[in-house]
Amino acid sequence: MIYDELECDTQIMSNGIFKSPIHRAVINAEKERFTVAMFCVPDSEKEIKPVDKLVNESRPKLYRPIKNYVEIYFQYYQQGKRAIEASKI
Repeated sequence: MIYDELECDTQIMSNGIFKSPIHRAVINAEKERFTVAMFCVPDSEKEIKPVDKLVNESRPKLYRPIKNYVEIYFQYYQQGKRAIEASKI
């Protein structure tokens, strides 16, 4: 099972300093696995963008501001793509 975490917002806000991991789970037939998922979803009207202090001449802005990230996430997920691609410059 592979899916993109909703941590892409942290990658966008950090201007790429922190990377959003791709979660990978390996099934073990001999040991039961228990998983708890917790999601923190930004307000759809709030803009996610790089923090101004993390953008300068040596580290230009890597991501454009986006709104309604969850909707974008599910659109890209259905296409087998990572949602962070929607924000890359």
